[in-house]
Amino acid sequence: MGRRLLLVFMIDALGFRVARESGSFEFLEAPDGPVASVCGYSSACIPSLLTGRPPVDHGHWGMYLRDPERSPFRRYRPLIRILAGALGCDYLTRRILVRALWHAGIRGYCSLYQIPLRLLPQFDLCEKHDLYAPGGVVPFETPFDAAERLGLPWKAWAWRTPEAERRAQLAAAIDAGRAAMLFLYSPEFDGVGHAAGTRSEAARACLRETAGFVAAMLARAERTYDEVRLLVFGDHGMADVVGVHDLQRPLEALGLRSPEEVLYFIDSTMVRVWSFRAGVRERVEALLAEARCGRILTDEECADLGVLFPDRRYGETIFLADPGQIFVPSFMGDSAPRGMHGYHPADIDSNTILLGNFAHGPVRSIMDIGPLLTRELEAVAAHG
Repeated sequence: MGRRLLLVFMIDALGFRVARESGSFEFLEAPDGPVASVCGYSSACIPSLLTGRPPVDHGHWGMYLRDPERSPFRRYRPLIRILAGALGCDYLTRRILVRALWHAGIRGYCSLYQIPLRLLPQFDLCEKHDLYAPGGVVPFETPFDAAERLGLPWKAWAWRTPEAERRAQLAAAIDAGRAAMLFLYSPEFDGVGHAAGTRSEAARACLRETAGFVAAMLARAERTYDEVRLLVFGDHGMADVVGVHDLQRPLEALGLRSPEEVLYFIDSTMVRVWSFRAGVRERVEALLAEARCGRILTDEECADLGVLFPDRRYGETIFLADPGQIFVPSFMGDSAPRGMHGYHPADIDSNTILLGNFAHGPVRSIMDIGPLLTRELEAVAAHG
């Protein structure tokens, strides 16, 4: 095999605007301009990025979807009712359930956040497999599947490995000089953006440090390999939060029984609702229409965005926040972050960026990135 390396950095929430404003990555080119993301959170964006498919095709959108028959929490109803309900041991119950998911073979990213425990048996998880391993988004091929198909040695580091550890392991893998692809996912900037906002000094410092690490790994790889093709990108951007809204109490004030009459999932920027009695949907949508911090997405718009699921597993009514607005409290938590994502992909701060050190075909959407990585791997295999 030839001495050629595809070196990949996926930086969670690396937005086009913040990357340009920081100037941290000026040593790399970004010939494609803003790169559009998809509607949703990382649970939707990363599978779309890796497969080149919209959420309606690969099936991943919100982290949780309604499916009481296949819910992994269904078997734990007695535990939830006794331990969390009767005894009030909410925190302990969540820890037990997270461990149970692992023992049940679920390897995808998930968190119980502050989802009401009694409602968990109504929901299934969209991400049950490790996205950074072969077979992560069956039946579609990701670059990791492509590397296996081509017989290329590769390594990926994701969220389960602490940042310092994955960086050290990446450096060691570069020095070993055996891999055809090294892929590192970093959530550091996403965390800083949530905590401090995208225009904060903490965010700028994080980007400078991250860019410095990328530059150091590129230089390191160029001492080991004959050719290094570097790509840096995000899965979505991030907007600074300018407005906080409580929709949970107004929904509860409708006096509807949940989950018998209505079921809703309140994300940070999205409310997804299922209605089970005549007139309920109209009442809920009338309340949401008065909120004036977002809008209900029509079926036509959901279809255009690639998130219209015929079985409505992710919601019959989808209320999306306007850019910079968030819902607190929500099933995600009781405190407002300084930065958030998950807005309409047409918003300028939803865009990410693709940076690299070589010429390639046009990339206008994150759905162009996975196919680009696969083509590069095929070129590495042919070169060898």
